[in-house]
Amino acid sequence: MFKHLFKLIWKKKKSNFLMMLEIFVSFLILFAIWSLGVYNYRNYVKPSGIDSDNVWAVFIDFNTDSDSLRTIYRDLVRQKLKSNPEIEAFSFSSSNLPYSFSSANNNISYDGKSTMAEQISVDPTYPDVLKMKLSEGRWFTEGDKVNKIKPIIITQFLKDKLFGNQNAQGKILGEGDDKKQIIGVVSHFKHNSDFQAESGCVFEPIGSWQSDMLIRVKPGTTVETEARLSKELVQLGKDWSVEVQHLSNMKANKNRFIWVPILILVVVCSFLIFNVALGLFGVLFQTISRRKQEIGVRRAIGATKGAILWHFVGETTVITTFGVILGIFFAVQFPLLNVFDVDAFVYLTGIVLAIISIYTLVIACAIFPSKQASEIYPAIALRED
Repeated sequence: MFKHLFKLIWKKKKSNFLMMLEIFVSFLILFAIWSLGVYNYRNYVKPSGIDSDNVWAVFIDFNTDSDSLRTIYRDLVRQKLKSNPEIEAFSFSSSNLPYSFSSANNNISYDGKSTMAEQISVDPTYPDVLKMKLSEGRWFTEGDKVNKIKPIIITQFLKDKLFGNQNAQGKILGEGDDKKQIIGVVSHFKHNSDFQAESGCVFEPIGSWQSDMLIRVKPGTTVETEARLSKELVQLGKDWSVEVQHLSNMKANKNRFIWVPILILVVVCSFLIFNVALGLFGVLFQTISRRKQEIGVRRAIGATKGAILWHFVGETTVITTFGVILGIFFAVQFPLLNVFDVDAFVYLTGIVLAIISIYTLVIACAIFPSKQASEIYPAIALRED
């Protein structure tokens, strides 16, 4: 049976090669779409470690370059916020707030291992604002600021990268005056978007120049309160400017930067796949129509409708297999070469889903013309030819 199929395929090698090329290209497109989808879905379902509801991001410009004045101004802001009954918690922070477009990366190393990590300077009340949870240790306090070695908190991802299964608490990073001691580990912290992969972050006590902040308000707080708070903060100093944004809106905007391009890509690729499917359907329909005499002879010598149907489906499946094998050869290079530093599971899942999709597509295109071929009467087929 297979020997006969290969002979028929070889006799029409030119047209079959073009079909195989279409299948190869379609496989690579489906592999890319599925891999991207699996990658983002795996990131999306992981906990973010951040509760952005009822949190405001406040960007304050003190309009001064003096560190001492900025410290005084921050204390004025703290006093004003503490007297507001609608505010549950607040924290000053460096400009790389969650879901902002600001970033501050640095290389973190320990015992020959190194990785890039986001560095965020915050107040001790930062985890209260975002409702963050620690898996190990504790958060730093105001009293820790006077320690000779700066206390820091790291994420679980960074801990796994640098220390593996070892306990991270008490470990010293850096040298000389830049020594930092790990006192706690945060379980999760996805600060860019819901689709962000796990990454390393380091939290350290705030310095003298930071003026941005996060504020957690009570549920049901109105926009009137937001406007009043903004006005009160502006009145605390000369030429201050204050901008308030909702962290949930910032999160939605960052998510949109991820899923909108993906959606556009899926639509474009789906259109390409649809055109390939139409092309395959047309080629198969035309090829089978030209083989009526062959079909008539086979029916005349006793071939059943089912045998004719599955012969053409099988022939198409064999051609598809050649295209898929070629596609797998290229696709498997991604996990082998660790392209984009993505887990091999993502690529392997993408390959499997692409194989299932391409066979489903091809068989669906082959069924209708093959079914029509199986219903041809021998006398009619031979008489027409």
